[in-house]
Amino acid sequence: MLNLKEIAESVLKKPGVFLDETRLYPEYVPDVLPHREEQFKQLAKLFKHVIVMPGSSSARVILYGPLGTGKTATAISFGKVITRLASERGVKLRYVHVNCASARSALSVLREIKNQLGLSVPDRGLSFSEFTQALLKEMEVEDLYAIVSLDEFDSVLYSFKKEDRYSLIRFYDIFHVEKLRLNFIYISRMRPTEAIKTLDEVSEGYMMRNTIVFSPYKSRELYDILKYRAEGAFYPGVVGDDVFEYVANLVGYDTGGDGNARKALAILYAAGKLAEREMEEGRASRVLVDHVRAVSASEDLGLIHVLDSLNYLSLHQLLLLKAIALGLRETGSDYVNIGYVEEVYRRLCRNLGLEPRKHTQVYYYVTELASRGVVMTRKTMKGRRGRSSYVSFGAAPLDSLLSALEKAIAVRREVGE
Repeated sequence: MLNLKEIAESVLKKPGVFLDETRLYPEYVPDVLPHREEQFKQLAKLFKHVIVMPGSSSARVILYGPLGTGKTATAISFGKVITRLASERGVKLRYVHVNCASARSALSVLREIKNQLGLSVPDRGLSFSEFTQALLKEMEVEDLYAIVSLDEFDSVLYSFKKEDRYSLIRFYDIFHVEKLRLNFIYISRMRPTEAIKTLDEVSEGYMMRNTIVFSPYKSRELYDILKYRAEGAFYPGVVGDDVFEYVANLVGYDTGGDGNARKALAILYAAGKLAEREMEEGRASRVLVDHVRAVSASEDLGLIHVLDSLNYLSLHQLLLLKAIALGLRETGSDYVNIGYVEEVYRRLCRNLGLEPRKHTQVYYYVTELASRGVVMTRKTMKGRRGRSSYVSFGAAPLDSLLSALEKAIAVRREVGE
């Protein structure tokens, strides 16, 4: 029987392809962002005043683009750079990143901002107005400024109350102070023309004033991204240019794909894992195009898109997705009626001791998930009378999806959502 040291040594001696596989993970933010230099430059221009004339104005910028177009990575990278430049010039600037999909109200967003800034404001017993005044006072005492990215801002537009949307978009119209210490970046997958439908005229003006567009990646751009990320992820010589080119053509917007860099990286990662298993069995020595073909054939690429979205959804959105998957499996249909989905969703909530969301909120969730490309909806179905709403995941394997949803729901419940 091998001891623990011998087991560890046997693993270390095994051939492998990955030097640091975390560089291919969706949450990894690289030091270089190929083909997003122009968007980065626009952010620098719009937030220049934070360093040159801190407190003189409050910037509000919307980053718009489909999933996997580099919005979050660009915002986080910009936050790292500008806070460092501010520090060199004696300005106390912090960057805060809030995932609004897991927030329920404007107050919960402000609490997360407070937590990330490390300020001593009581979490309980204060109204939104009182909490905000206390937060701004603490920032004044600390002489602190912040750039706040509100990621998955679509959740705010679809799910938050009207007054909460108003508060986060027109913040300094409500709270009048001498120095404007909070600046906002709104990260959205919703087209601006769709977003403004949820807003009043003045809020619409705020949202549309500074919009930075992130277009889907073309195949040549994805090639550069894959090649750059692979340099730190794989051992030298393990992956050839032909693999990068094949994946890039598979996903590139100009070659029939959706231009999602996260999907391209997920395919490369899955191909690497397959090659690693075959290497251990002595059947491969590097990552080949055949590994990419095998991954593409065995895993529905649409599922990669859905799974990538799970990290950004709230507990009730995840439960709704589980209800859709269960409804599809129980009915055996390509699409399931939203009324049936609601019944399953309420049953899941009862089993967990949770209060289900109202019909209007469920409808918003479905609309929001459809706008992100997570689900597909139809108003009519052949052979079915009347008009109703139907929802589906398309060709995504339900067993794999349900397994991932179970894990994501368990994580949300552990953190107390």
